[in-house]
Amino acid sequence: LMTQATTENAAADLADQPVAVSGSTLPELTREQHAMALVKSYVPWSAGAGLLPMPLIDMAALVAVQLRMLTKLSALYQVPFLENGVKSTVSSLLGSVVSTSVGGALGSLVKAIPVVGPLIGIAAVPSVYSAATYAIGRVFVTHLAAGGTFLDFDADKMRAYFIAEYEKAKAESTPQKAA
Repeated sequence: LMTQATTENAAADLADQPVAVSGSTLPELTREQHAMALVKSYVPWSAGAGLLPMPLIDMAALVAVQLRMLTKLSALYQVPFLENGVKSTVSSLLGSVVSTSVGGALGSLVKAIPVVGPLIGIAAVPSVYSAATYAIGRVFVTHLAAGGTFLDFDADKMRAYFIAEYEKAKAESTPQKAA
């Protein structure tokens, strides 16, 4: 049996080669498809961070989940991961969501209101955190797939794309009303 770490290290060594699943009839995956599957695997963990009842602790958990996801993407694309630089980039992108909508920070702080706060927070924050994680993953996959690194990532240039991906992910996680 291969461990998850062994599997992820092997995937990181594949570079642009298609990823085949042995003993399966599934189609081969490109590195970008593998990267997006990785991103999608971290979305539920972000939602779980949003369920934490303590204000701001949930945001710390969200950042930890996102940094872990970006570490795995850096291994897949074989680029160096610089945690401090990435933290500021992620904070910058998340700040753009907070400024354009009722974002995660406000939802997190709502949890501090006695009795109703945790209920409101639990209803709203997981979808915001999930959408933000998906959008961050999508933006970095696009950048890394184009040959970029964490060093040359320009958050200002990617902000509009991040917001568009966030809004798309948020809309997909919201139940649609009957017309």
